[in-house]
Amino acid sequence: MTPTPRRSRGLLVTALTLGLATALLSGAVGPAAAAPAADRPATRGSDPAHHGLYGAQDPAYDGVYRQGLSILALHASGSPVNRSAVRWLVRQQCTNGRWTSFRPDLTTRCGPGDSNATAMAVMALHAIGHRSAARAGMRWLRDSQRPGGGWEYSAGWGADANSTGLVLQAFLAMGRRPTRVTTGGASGFTFLRALQLDCTSAAPDRGALDYQPEATPAPNGFATAQAAQALARTSLPVVPSRTWVAARRPACVGGRLGMTTQDAAVGYLARVLRVNAGAIPAPSGTDPDLGSTANAVLSLVAAGTARPQVRAAMAVLESHARSFVVSRGRVLPGAAALVVLAEHATSGDPHDVDGLDLVRRIGGSITR
Repeated sequence: MTPTPRRSRGLLVTALTLGLATALLSGAVGPAAAAPAADRPATRGSDPAHHGLYGAQDPAYDGVYRQGLSILALHASGSPVNRSAVRWLVRQQCTNGRWTSFRPDLTTRCGPGDSNATAMAVMALHAIGHRSAARAGMRWLRDSQRPGGGWEYSAGWGADANSTGLVLQAFLAMGRRPTRVTTGGASGFTFLRALQLDCTSAAPDRGALDYQPEATPAPNGFATAQAAQALARTSLPVVPSRTWVAARRPACVGGRLGMTTQDAAVGYLARVLRVNAGAIPAPSGTDPDLGSTANAVLSLVAAGTARPQVRAAMAVLESHARSFVVSRGRVLPGAAALVVLAEHATSGDPHDVDGLDLVRRIGGSITR
């Protein structure tokens, strides 16, 4: 893709990584139609590039990412993963180990690598035992680290918090210590720390992460919610926490936050959820950003922090589930998988979310 202006990239990646790109670009997102009990499998004729793909939506920007999320969600819920879905994901891999967002023609050379898609594919394939393909993807990620320790979405976009957090999670899933993956002595955690708003920022913003480095840091709810999972040293799927602590406010001492990068980030998320009735607000207004809210749940559970805010956020997700995961009567598997992973992390029931069996809906969306 042609690089877009930095300020807009975070919003674009939000759409792409949740599998909502097609709906957003076509203006189709709105009140969901009444959902049938399960999706009818999508039919793409004999096109091998679609066989086994979860979801009927155009996979141009999110195919591999949503496939990885869907596999992780099904695996976490104890549901079998269709063999054709695994075969689809493996066939999408490029010869050097990377994945692109989607390969419409498996006989041609791969386009630019997509670190988000690759990280998600690595976590999914590792979880279900396809270790060889996962290791190849991890090697490409290792070789793609940028100066400063971070990772970029794709070549030319510049390192960002979301991509770096996802790659760190992939290393954690594979049992690799991310602190040992460095360039010029800087790790991914070094890069994330550099993005954190400190005591020079307004008090309500302290602890948040910016999407990318800039002269005047700005809090980014989506970047913080996704990257904080890696700061908590966890990978997908996040397991339920056995112990909980209250979120802490930064206590600036000598100009420093006085706590770890992880504690400051999850503390910021807890404050935002508390102020906004259990939701991370969308950047464009006061409506809930449900993707960021689900990621905030995963980060707080991973850190074992702010249980009351986690419960409030789950109530928001469940009350908005139909509008978030269904469009024009069909499931958006990336969004549905994210809710399933949040239900799994909080010991909820992904088979009954506002009357929707999300596990069945994801499995039933596979392309034949």
